[in-house]
Amino acid sequence: IVGETAVAGGAPTLTVVTNALNIASELAIRPQIKMVVTGGVARPQSYELTGPLAVGVMNEITLDVAVLGVNAIDIERGAYVHHEGEASVNRLLAERAQRVVVAADSSKIGKRAFARVCDLGLVDVLVT
Repeated sequence: IVGETAVAGGAPTLTVVTNALNIASELAIRPQIKMVVTGGVARPQSYELTGPLAVGVMNEITLDVAVLGVNAIDIERGAYVHHEGEASVNRLLAERAQRVVVAADSSKIGKRAFARVCDLGLVDVLVT
């Protein structure tokens, strides 16, 4: 989840907010990126942080762009994931962003999964 910051002598040029431990680990070593991790309870299956601690952080920030990975895209009902906690955090990320990008391979289009993230009307760009 990406937002821009002002460029100043040696300051980060990009702020990334994520609830994914693996993404945070990859980006934390890059000095041009300000890394913000939401906090929460880690899900070992996906490395994502979910729950009330993640929600608390999300309620306090705004984002320029949210990039969301989803497990299914139902044309009439929206974007879905398999876990309800992940859906809750992804929904907040989408609501807090000015622009929402959903990433999903073509096999996920026309499918549904357990937990709804958002209506497709909230999605600005679909990347397959």
